[in-house]
Amino acid sequence: MSIRTVSILVVGNALLSAVLIGAYALWFAPQRVPALAVLDVGELYRLKETQVATVLVKRDATVEDRALALRRAAAFGLEVTSLIQSLPDECRCLILARGAVVGPAPLLPDLTPEVRRRLGL
Repeated sequence: MSIRTVSILVVGNALLSAVLIGAYALWFAPQRVPALAVLDVGELYRLKETQVATVLVKRDATVEDRALALRRAAAFGLEVTSLIQSLPDECRCLILARGAVVGPAPLLPDLTPEVRRRLGL
């Protein structure tokens, strides 16, 4: 074999290897590690409970005000559920319950304040 033939074979093999490694990286290799965030669902329910209890024990609250507060409390679970289901698509992250995270999580963004704002708590 001549040096030219050997050089062509080495360059050809290098290019083929580069193409195969690139194809693997694009199609088979796992994507980046998913981003994580936390949400304190218990806090949301405690805040809603306090909000409803405030209306119910208020002396000058009318029967309609109390009935409205109870209806909103009954619908709160569905509202929270639909919001929680839409959050991963919005933040493009995996959401963990605050109780599932052991120890302080200063590096994980907390979505609780944003969800509180959206729910009017």
